[in-house]
Amino acid sequence: MLTLSVFLGTLGGTIAIGLPIGFCLGVAGLALMFFSGNLDPIIAARRMVSGVDNFVLMAIPFFMLAGEIMNRAGIVRDILRFANAVVGWLRGGLGYVNVMGSMLFAGVTGSAVADTSALGMLEIPMMEESGYDKDYTCALTAASSVMGPIIPPSIPMIIYGMISGTSIAKLFLAGAVPGLLIAVSLGGLNWYYSRKNRYPRERRFPLKEIFLVFVKAIPVLLLPLIVLGGILSGIFTPTEAAAVAAVYAAIISIVIYRLKLTEFFSIFLHAARNTSIVTLVCATASLVTWLLTISMVPQTIANFVFKAAVNPLMVLLGINIFLLVVGCVIDLVPALFILVPVMAPLAHSIGIDPIHFGAIVVCNLCTGLITPPVGTVLYVCCSIGKIGLGRLVRHIAPMIFAILLVLIVVTYFPRVVLFLPNLF
Repeated sequence: MLTLSVFLGTLGGTIAIGLPIGFCLGVAGLALMFFSGNLDPIIAARRMVSGVDNFVLMAIPFFMLAGEIMNRAGIVRDILRFANAVVGWLRGGLGYVNVMGSMLFAGVTGSAVADTSALGMLEIPMMEESGYDKDYTCALTAASSVMGPIIPPSIPMIIYGMISGTSIAKLFLAGAVPGLLIAVSLGGLNWYYSRKNRYPRERRFPLKEIFLVFVKAIPVLLLPLIVLGGILSGIFTPTEAAAVAAVYAAIISIVIYRLKLTEFFSIFLHAARNTSIVTLVCATASLVTWLLTISMVPQTIANFVFKAAVNPLMVLLGINIFLLVVGCVIDLVPALFILVPVMAPLAHSIGIDPIHFGAIVVCNLCTGLITPPVGTVLYVCCSIGKIGLGRLVRHIAPMIFAILLVLIVVTYFPRVVLFLPNLF
């Protein structure tokens, strides 16, 4: 296990000094090559190129572009207005709007950070002005954004499917029910806090106005249906679906929302910057994965788990605890590239369905987005809400607990996850 110790020590040290995670993985890969006595830059370059030379990965920049276009067009306001028309009249209505808005926006971007950034800029001031506590508002905004990478289309599911060779269409469907369960659990917490703190109701929309708001939101609500429907019907692959989503987003943004063509340069630039970050992580993680594999690290870990495990249920408990800890210190995308090549074969060998396991892994690592010290979403929400990390963590703790209850259901009741994928 000396190889694993070298990898973890180098990775932990570079993270501690503040290097971006893509560079951390690259340095860890070079350390592994040096330790094995095979420090060949040509091999390293080839492995990094082969790691990103994958047709499936092309879906990521297209989905990012689609989300960036729709965000810049101001579509968020229509999503929130539609949610407000449906549930805003309940006590604590804006809390429900927050959760429902995140659920709907998740079907557009597939990203928790995009969800927090776009919706939080509107939701947090709006809820504060209506009398909601700032700490609670920021915590609910951060927690609800976890649905972003779980509900389809999901970038983490694409990455998991590419690494493990699992059907991305079925993984998309597997994320739908866990995402809805998270929405229900956060809605239940909002019901409790709304009555405890006497949060207000919003005005009740007349039926005619609800209909008009719904009609205006139809083009946005159609996007996830087009993506999933096209994939499941065999009209296009997930990668082609991502391209269709980007084109569709551009058309409705220009035609309906009057987005100026001059804004597309900055949109493409921002989407390219985000894509480059993911691509660098993909490339360096591919090098690390190959080095760990030829060093027999996955096989060593698998043998250890088999000897230590009493039954598959205990293995799942251990996997959940391990993933939750990893999610606290490593961001979602690099954690997928590091762990899935090792853990997916292990799960398959003890009889865990690969679709079910994909949902477990993604739900676990998405929870890491709102747990310190790395929790990316926490820092975004602190910046928007202008509150300290300590205050936010204290108020988000009950919401993390609610999400963990959903994770238990997802882990030990596989039919909840596999119901939709098995229909197709």
